[in-house]
Amino acid sequence: MTEFGKSLRATETVIPGLVVVELPVHGDSRGWFKENWQREKMVAQGIPDFGPVQNNISFNDAIGTTRGIHAEPWDKWVSVATGRIFGAWVDLREGPSFGAVFTTELDPSRAIFVPRGVGNSYQTLEPDTAYAYLVNDHWSADAEYSFLNLADETVAIKWPIPLSEVEVSAKDLTHPRLADVTPIPPKKSLIIGAGGQLGKALRALLGDSAQYEYAGRDSLDLTDPAFVSSRRWKEYDTVINAAAYTAVDVAETAEGRTDAWTPTSLVSRFSHKSLPRTGSPSCTSPVTTSSTELNPGHTPKTTLYSR
Repeated sequence: MTEFGKSLRATETVIPGLVVVELPVHGDSRGWFKENWQREKMVAQGIPDFGPVQNNISFNDAIGTTRGIHAEPWDKWVSVATGRIFGAWVDLREGPSFGAVFTTELDPSRAIFVPRGVGNSYQTLEPDTAYAYLVNDHWSADAEYSFLNLADETVAIKWPIPLSEVEVSAKDLTHPRLADVTPIPPKKSLIIGAGGQLGKALRALLGDSAQYEYAGRDSLDLTDPAFVSSRRWKEYDTVINAAAYTAVDVAETAEGRTDAWTPTSLVSRFSHKSLPRTGSPSCTSPVTTSSTELNPGHTPKTTLYSR
């Protein structure tokens, strides 16, 4: 039964970034009401301002309906509209917490924030359970997903109802064991203008690794407005624009001035209008000079400009 009168409260779990949130539910003789997602209040509790763009609902008729374990390349805000579930989350991201497990029950008075790359699964404990989740990216067949078998012996989830007695899809039964799972890597940094002087210097500093992607004009032309749709931009944590127009004398002419400012104009319009408010990479333009320290062992979080 849904608990009324809780105070809004966030609690961290053993999985980094996975946060359980107690929700105030107000009930009377007519039923109940709750604010399922309230940006200002949730962010004040430490929940990331993750910028949801889609709301999904999975309705489950019977007790014991079991789904998972699925890890997607986006963040999720998971809650229950009606009914009750046993939820199990497994960290499938690259790093020291890979394979960490957290379980809890969710009802309308408890939700959970699931960060990108954490495997999600649940089992219904009541009939007619409506499981809802907000996500900050649209589903795409081209995105990278990861899956784990519900019966994996390593994570050893203690399901309330044995898997031999539940309603589960044939596809979920075929997912790999933990030893065969490909971990979801962190978001990449994209360096635009990689063929230029600054781009080459950044490549020499940061090196060639899966964490960094380098794009020269041959693969990403900032003067072409179509570049806005040339990438799945939410796969990047940071975009560093190292491209520059270096014909200084020509740039002082009317014709050259247009060519010089076209890339900057397009990048500015892209970063401020084409990207959603949050959940997208930071993007900078070559306008002035500013110094910053780049640590090759970490994704750059600071703004980098070139002249």
